[in-house]
Amino acid sequence: MAGSTMDTDARDAVLATLQAEHPDAFVSAVTIQGLFAPLPEELRRTGMRPLDGPTSALGLVIGDDHAVVVDTWHRALTEGAASCLFHPKAAPGATARMHLIDTTHRFGLYTCCITGLEAQPDALGIDAVRPRLVTVRKDQTAVITDADPGIVRLLGWTAEELVGRRAIELVHPDDHQRAISSWMDLLTVPSGEARRVRLRHLHRDGRAIWFEITNHSFLGVPDHPHVLGEMLDITDEMAAAEALRASEQLLRRLTEALPMSIVQIDADRRIVYRNARVASTIGIQEGEILSAAVLAAGVIPGDLPTVTDALDGVLRDGVDVDLEYGFRHPTTGLRRVDAKVRALAAPDGQITGAIICLTDVTDAVRMREELHRQATYDALTGCRSRAATLTILDEALAVPATNRGVAIVFVDLNEFKAVNDRHGHAAGDRLLTHVGSLLRGAVRDGDVVGRFGGDEFVVVCRDVAGRAQAHRIAETLATALAADTAALHFDTDAGTVRILPRASIGVSWACPGMLDADTLIARADAAMYAAKKTRAGRVALQVAL
Repeated sequence: MAGSTMDTDARDAVLATLQAEHPDAFVSAVTIQGLFAPLPEELRRTGMRPLDGPTSALGLVIGDDHAVVVDTWHRALTEGAASCLFHPKAAPGATARMHLIDTTHRFGLYTCCITGLEAQPDALGIDAVRPRLVTVRKDQTAVITDADPGIVRLLGWTAEELVGRRAIELVHPDDHQRAISSWMDLLTVPSGEARRVRLRHLHRDGRAIWFEITNHSFLGVPDHPHVLGEMLDITDEMAAAEALRASEQLLRRLTEALPMSIVQIDADRRIVYRNARVASTIGIQEGEILSAAVLAAGVIPGDLPTVTDALDGVLRDGVDVDLEYGFRHPTTGLRRVDAKVRALAAPDGQITGAIICLTDVTDAVRMREELHRQATYDALTGCRSRAATLTILDEALAVPATNRGVAIVFVDLNEFKAVNDRHGHAAGDRLLTHVGSLLRGAVRDGDVVGRFGGDEFVVVCRDVAGRAQAHRIAETLATALAADTAALHFDTDAGTVRILPRASIGVSWACPGMLDADTLIARADAAMYAAKKTRAGRVALQVAL
C-alpha cells in the first residue's frame, strides 16, 4: 500500500518469518475492504491452513475483541504490518494472535495469519458443524436433567455443565415472562401433548441465540416424569426476519418523509401500500384496485389513455415509465401530476407489481408555462417576442420540402416618438397594442406577427410562392392599417386627442435555403426605409428587389 511506512522488503520478511516459525498457522487473503478472498496460489503452496468459511476476521473473534481487530487492521493499512491477541468465538477461553500484513505488492491483497492455535484447530470453529436441533430433558420444576452433547456448539455450555441448572437461567431476561407462561400452560395439558414457544437463550459468551422450543410433556409417566424439549436454532431465520422488518420500517419511514405520494400495487393493480400523502392528495386506500373506473374518476379524459397504457405496459413488460397528466382533485380542482412508474419483479423475472411515485407539479407547470409565455410573447402587444419570431423564421427557412418560400413584412410606425413626446408613453403603448391587434387580424392563418423592437413589427409568412404573392400579403396589411378610421382617442387637459396609425412597410421574399434569416430581415428593413423616404400618405409600401 502506498501509505505503508514499512517498505516491501520488510513486509516480505515478516511474512517469511511467520511461514518459517508457524508452518501450521491459519492463513487467508484479505481485500482492501477487510473481507476474506480466495488464497493466491503462492500462499496456498506454503502448506499453511486456509481459513475457509468466515467472510472476515471479525467472524472468528468474540464481540469484545472486535475493536482490537479493527484497530489492528487500520494499523496494518498505515504501517504495513500489525498484530494483536484475541479470543476465538468458537473457544472464548483460548487465546491466539492475529497477524495482518500488507502484501498488495505481491498478491494485490493483504495477508491474515493466525498463530497460537496450531494444537487446537477446532478453536476457530472452521471445521465444526453446528447442529440446528438438540434435545434437553427437564423435570417437573424445569431443572435440566440431561442434554444433547451437541448443545455445546449452540450455547457454549457442555451437557455436563447444564445438568442441575434451571432452564430459566439460560433464557434471555426479556423472554422470562413468555417462557414462564409457556411452561405453566404445558403443566395443564395431558401427558403426550406438546407446546411450542420461541425464546432467546444466552450463549456462554453473552450472545442471544433464538430457539423454537417444542416441549413434549411426559409428566404423566409414573416411573420417570419429565419434559422433553426439542430446541431448534432459528437465529438465522429471526435475524433475517428482523432485517426484513427493519428494512420495511426504514422504507416506510422514508416514504412518509418524502414530499411525494408513494403507491405500491401488485400485479392485479391492488394497492398493497400507500403513504399518508396519498390519502390526502388522491384519496385511494390500501386494498383498493386501480381499475379503469377509479382512474377515470380522477384523471382528466384527455390523459386517461396515456395513464392506462403506462400502467398496462409496466405490469406487462416491466418497462419503467415517466409521464405527466392532469388530475381532478376533489377540493383543489385541476392539478398536474408527475408520475414515475417502476416495475417490481420476482427473482425469476416475473412482474409482481409496481411502485408509483406521484408529485404534484401544478405550480411548476404554471411557472413553466408562464416562463414560456414570457419568452414567446411580447407582454405589451401580445405579439410574438423578437427571439420567438427569429426562431420561427429559422424554422421556416429550414423546411424547403413543404415551403415554397418565405416572406418577411417589416412594419415601422411613423412619428411614434412624437406620439410619446406629445401624449405620453401610455398613449404610445396603446398605439402599439392597437397596431399589433390590427396586424394579427389581417394576416393569413399560419402567419406570425412579432414585435421586433420599440415601434417595429415583423410578420413571418410561410409557403409564399414568390415576390408577387409577398407583395399582395404586404398590401393586405397596409390596407388594414390605412383603413383603420376608428383611431385611438385620449382624453388630455387640452381635450380629446385622436391618433391614426402611420407606418412604413418593407417586404422581402426568398426560397428556403437561398438566404439566412438575418439577410432576409435586413432586406425587408431596407425596403421599409425606402418606403419611409417616399412619405406617401399614412402607409407606404416598398418591395425589396
